[in-house]
Amino acid sequence: MERDNSNIIDFILDESFQRFVINKNPEDAKYWESWIGEHPESVETFEESCNIISFIVARKVHPKNKAISDEVYEKLILQIEAETQKSIQEPEERHFAFYWYAASAVLVIGLFFLFSYSNIFKSSLLSQDLEVIVPKGQRSQLLLPDGTKVWLNSGTVFKYPSSFLKHGREVFLEGEAFFSVTHNKQPFIVHLKDNLFVKVFGTEFNVKSYAEDKIVETTLIKGMVHFVRKNENNQIISEIKLAPKEMVTYEKFIQKMTVSKVMPYAAPVASVKSTTPKLDKINKVEQVKETESLSESAITTAWKDNTLVFHDETLEEIAVKMERWFGIPLKIQDEELKRERFTGNFMNQESVYQVLDIINRSEPIQYTKQNKMIIITKKKHN
Repeated sequence: MERDNSNIIDFILDESFQRFVINKNPEDAKYWESWIGEHPESVETFEESCNIISFIVARKVHPKNKAISDEVYEKLILQIEAETQKSIQEPEERHFAFYWYAASAVLVIGLFFLFSYSNIFKSSLLSQDLEVIVPKGQRSQLLLPDGTKVWLNSGTVFKYPSSFLKHGREVFLEGEAFFSVTHNKQPFIVHLKDNLFVKVFGTEFNVKSYAEDKIVETTLIKGMVHFVRKNENNQIISEIKLAPKEMVTYEKFIQKMTVSKVMPYAAPVASVKSTTPKLDKINKVEQVKETESLSESAITTAWKDNTLVFHDETLEEIAVKMERWFGIPLKIQDEELKRERFTGNFMNQESVYQVLDIINRSEPIQYTKQNKMIIITKKKHN
């Protein structure tokens, strides 16, 4: 089926294109990923049209773009609402708390300029980055112009240039993200801090690179990735190729890379105990329901399926993870308690207090909320 998508209006009023941006319908995705590959001259218009639809869905306001008249906007908003409602009603989509746009994120830079620039300012716009900030306590997803899907974990900052795809496929990450990268002859590069980057062509992988953490982790699910470290002169000084189900860990302080196998975990089932013999704390915590897909997931990527997982982690490490997950600071006021280790799987239905109550069943603790912070102490025996 031929389409004359020669301008923004042709794109944004095309119902198939709307489904591609909002719902990521497989048939529409296949069509538009193929279409943009065959029409590289339309990349800029394609990208701006994706951004306009995402902007309207997230903000529910008229974008400052001369091409979008009131009549076009009213027609577009009706079509978007209809497509969004279809997505909500589809059972297979219910377990997601978000759509294929960064609705819970903050588009920090350039949205006003993105939708109001004229041809005079086009060249300066192309040098700008679009920045997505996911606050603690939230997770989000977005779709890049090349069809790549990105899941963003709590407390993450993600940037990509407005000229993405036209001049390469490069993004910048601080935090944690899972990527399902569309295959393309152009390499897909994730730039990290500490002179690190990850290079792929088409694959699925997870990157965890929080500024405050002592380590950086990259886990490969399928395909192949190159984990690269360079010096201040941009020269490559070390490079590791990962095979599926492998993880590279980079220790920042000693600048050391280590490759290991990731550990899959079974689907969480209530009242089933862990087979890990060295743990005497939480085994398998109570669950609201089983999730079949988890049986094939790695612990490091469980977060994107809305599952909070602890695997032989200290309570101090768990507190950091819970602070990001729930958006509430936690402070442990007992050094011995910080070193206690736990294992458990939690679906996203549990609150921070429910998780702490379950921990309390294994290791007696008490907690209080003070000035928007949860203080955890060891429970005193009477």
